[in-house]
Amino acid sequence: MKSKSLIAEIGALGMAVSMCTAVSAQESAVTATKTDTNKAVPSAVSNDKESAAEAISSGNALQVVTVTAQKRSEAINSVGLPMVAKTGGQLRDEGVKSASDMGEITPGLTVTETAPTGVPVYTLRGVGFADFATASSSTVGLYADEVAIPYAVMSTGTLFDLERVEILKGPQGDLYGRNTTAGQINFIEAKPTRTQQSGLIADYSRFNVVDLEGFTSGAISDNLLGRLAIKTTQTIGNDGWQQSITRPGDQLGKKNADGARGLLNWIINEDATLLLNFHWNQDKSDNVAPTAYDGTLTGNPSSQFLPTAYPVAPFFSTGNNRLADWSDSFRPVKNDRLSGGSAKLDWDVSDYINFTSITAYDKFVRADQFETEGVSFQAGNTKNKSNIGVFSQELRLTSNDKLPVSWIGGLYYSRDTISEDYDFFFKDSYYGLPPLGINDIATHYDQTTTSNAAFGHVEWKFADQFKFIVGTRYTAEKRSWTGCTYDTGDGTLAGAWNNILTPYTIVANGFPYPGPATAGGCAVYDDIVGSPNFGKFAPYSDEITTNKWQGKVGLNYTPGQDYLLYANVSKGFKSGGFNGASAQTQSQLIPYRPEELTDYEIGLKSALLNHRVQFNASAFYYDYRDKQEQTIAVTPVGNIGGLTNVPKSKVEGVELQLNALVTTGLTENLSVAYLDTRILDYTAISPLSAYPTVLTYDASGFRLPNSPRWQATSTTTYEWTLSNAMKMSVAGDVNFKANTFGSTQPEIPEYTLFNARLGLSDPAKNWTLSLYGRNLGNKYYWSAAFSGNATYARINGLPTIYGIMFAQKF
Repeated sequence: MKSKSLIAEIGALGMAVSMCTAVSAQESAVTATKTDTNKAVPSAVSNDKESAAEAISSGNALQVVTVTAQKRSEAINSVGLPMVAKTGGQLRDEGVKSASDMGEITPGLTVTETAPTGVPVYTLRGVGFADFATASSSTVGLYADEVAIPYAVMSTGTLFDLERVEILKGPQGDLYGRNTTAGQINFIEAKPTRTQQSGLIADYSRFNVVDLEGFTSGAISDNLLGRLAIKTTQTIGNDGWQQSITRPGDQLGKKNADGARGLLNWIINEDATLLLNFHWNQDKSDNVAPTAYDGTLTGNPSSQFLPTAYPVAPFFSTGNNRLADWSDSFRPVKNDRLSGGSAKLDWDVSDYINFTSITAYDKFVRADQFETEGVSFQAGNTKNKSNIGVFSQELRLTSNDKLPVSWIGGLYYSRDTISEDYDFFFKDSYYGLPPLGINDIATHYDQTTTSNAAFGHVEWKFADQFKFIVGTRYTAEKRSWTGCTYDTGDGTLAGAWNNILTPYTIVANGFPYPGPATAGGCAVYDDIVGSPNFGKFAPYSDEITTNKWQGKVGLNYTPGQDYLLYANVSKGFKSGGFNGASAQTQSQLIPYRPEELTDYEIGLKSALLNHRVQFNASAFYYDYRDKQEQTIAVTPVGNIGGLTNVPKSKVEGVELQLNALVTTGLTENLSVAYLDTRILDYTAISPLSAYPTVLTYDASGFRLPNSPRWQATSTTTYEWTLSNAMKMSVAGDVNFKANTFGSTQPEIPEYTLFNARLGLSDPAKNWTLSLYGRNLGNKYYWSAAFSGNATYARINGLPTIYGIMFAQKF
């Protein structure tokens, strides 16, 4: 009955959209782009009245973006996949300055944090992993120029000099180095050009934030092309967008970030090129602070199991985006650095086959401090010192268009190492229990992951109107982990174990006496019966291996040159892992299992009204097994965070994209995503549990976290000529996100944001001057809500931001 209801909703929505096809659009699906030779990309379709190329060049039709989602250049309309593409110019217009900003402009994608730990959580079509640990891998694959970014914390750097971003929805693996369950976000960087080109972008916005970006590109010699791009983001003075509740005048939110990228394209001969990429970015900005609020205001259905920490308190705040709080002696600050390089060899080994080799290494280090409670005292402050090294090697063979069957085959190898010190300071926290006298604790762990994979993708056009697609992948992965939570040396954690926890929770409940805990020593109790260190304090060590097949079968049908119908069945998985949070018992550190997802999908891509309207639609059903999710670990010191698997869930939904050229200069864009997510089988642990008694409840029927039922974006743009030397444009955005909630956390209400832009340029847009405003209504909203160590807290969204931007091409 639920599926039938969904189909009815899809039909009703589709009918409504069909009535407004003349005035709606999805900009990202079909927006113009340029190749390195600066020629307009031809449309994938044509018509009797006017060729697509002629229509585009005359301004009477929409332009079509070329994508490389399937490792070859194709018009987006001819790719039988649900995907979104945004050009670098669109990203600037819509205020995207980091990967996390993509969640505000892409229906179906949510980017948030489970707590302020610097680890973004990417959730695409309801598929995400709400883990705040540095060692957590994202369900959404992240790539920069075909090189995987395996850990979400590595994606927090600034974005600049991008050609476009491609977002693929659904399981991926038969075309990419890493396997994913949710989809992919591919950041495609601008490449070196043979002609000399340069550009500068200067942006000044509220709170005295200055963005400066520039690039230069051209031929160094006949066989060597180069490109250099740099960016800096700085706050002038001491302004910040966040204000302390308890210390008037104290502000947080200063920016101090820099990035640089150099590319060299060596044309070895007419058949081979070698592209070298060297990149670096550093961020020493302030970290965001949350706002504490009254726990009785929680609205999530599971919040009945969460005890209220403080019914009332002077540091609570609602209604003001800017208000938050943090300890003045432990300010939230960043110190992140990512550096690395890659070498991509493209070689046409014959008239029919291309060989590609991509070798890459990235190193990410950080020493960050975070406020997790939104209060002015030490109720939950963290310090993360992380060191990540990632090496990868991909080899693949690709057929060209001269063969009747196109195919891709590849091998992939990667080795990742993570070493982290994670310190937690909470001497002033309130548990509702007798004080344990613990000031802080220190966690250290090391993780090593090796992955080997083979993948293949074949497309066979067995009839004029039909194409059959099949893909497969085999992955063999091994992950090892060793770690422990330690007394910091002050003896407070050891004393709590010796004086309270051991006699009253360990021995009293029949577990072996572990001996005295020592200052500076490991303080994780082994409560796993049968393990070598059962009944003792000892580090936890384990190793997991994953050997999995995944695959895809699809059919494309083109009833006419302006239409593409596709149907796909694809299966993906994400390997298991370990809990990188602070632990008190070894049962908290038992690894979680791999998750699997099977996607059943149908879709349509169509060019209408002489290519003045593009309408795309897709409908899907996900069979989601063993979803990786947060849970509660019931330990001697209380209930703290853990990780588990949800046995069975489902996601079904529909997405609509529409782009319309209403009249000369006027375009309308609309994108809508509908999601119905449900847990079908899961017995969850109740926060009312008290060690060693574990209470549970049936969580079947709950929605998946970070999955709004409705998301929509709309953009209206009008451009007209003022004179032979000048053009003007005006644009407005509306972004809507329905209510959702965190993993087991309070509700995040729906919100709508309004943005606007006014611009001047020369006819060729060699220079552009624009004024912009974002969140024009100063909407009070928050992107995350969670129960912390002592409070309920929120991460507020930005208040109204306005600014001026100037861009110049040379």
